[in-house]
Amino acid sequence: MLTKDDNLQFLQKKIGEIKVAMFKAEMNSVLQLPNNIISTIKTDGDGNVWFFTSCNGKYAQNIEKEFYAYLEYNQKGGAYRLRISGKAVVVPDTTPTYTTAVGTQLSDSIVLVKLKMMHVEYFENKNLVTTSSFKTRVKDFFTDIFFSHNYKEFNFSEAM
Repeated sequence: MLTKDDNLQFLQKKIGEIKVAMFKAEMNSVLQLPNNIISTIKTDGDGNVWFFTSCNGKYAQNIEKEFYAYLEYNQKGGAYRLRISGKAVVVPDTTPTYTTAVGTQLSDSIVLVKLKMMHVEYFENKNLVTTSSFKTRVKDFFTDIFFSHNYKEFNFSEAM
């Protein structure tokens, strides 16, 4: 039986392999963080995913500091994809100043976000091209119906 630590290590490995995700914030306020493609900085031992996302610099101070969000990790042609949902927090006063090639600073338009994994769905992608025999495909079909190995669900919200 896998423990929460084993599950977390499994997810850290999978997140580290893809690294890039679609970020979507679920906010009720008028000033929202936009949906963005993010690059994961790290996943820590407490089940947090750290990343930078952009926002409108003029309104960065007025954005809700805690909100629910999710990350969709999917790599074209990859063997799996992940959907992570949880409570996100904008980390205050840790945003470094970035300078573009033109010389404009981006520090007002980038925020550091820490997302606490509460619910994770793991999907294995099926190969569309099969070269196996008809008998093997029928056997695999019925095996997948009764013993699905291509989907896992992790719930971290209970103990954390």
